[in-house]
Amino acid sequence: MTGGPDVPGRVEISARALNSLARAVAAERLGAPARRVRVELGDHAGAVALQVTGPIRAQQDVVGWAVAAAERVRERVGELSGRRVGSAHIELTGIVHEHDSRVR
Repeated sequence: MTGGPDVPGRVEISARALNSLARAVAAERLGAPARRVRVELGDHAGAVALQVTGPIRAQQDVVGWAVAAAERVRERVGELSGRRVGSAHIELTGIVHEHDSRVR
């Protein structure tokens, strides 16, 4: 059995919705509150480029985790949005400790 019937038209995702999606994905991967993560959208050779700025959850290998998070954010945003994401760059602004309950 194949997929559902062909429906004329297409689905468009606004830049605002794509930004919100990318912010939620990045916050999850970084282990940070979404309110502390910022995402800017750009172009990377015709694909979406993500510039993520925010803190990361405290751990032993922060740099290694951030590199892996950038790749996973790129992949996951592409999967969820159906858009080609060419790059994801993460700029770390701090460390989030599990017991932190206030915004730094």
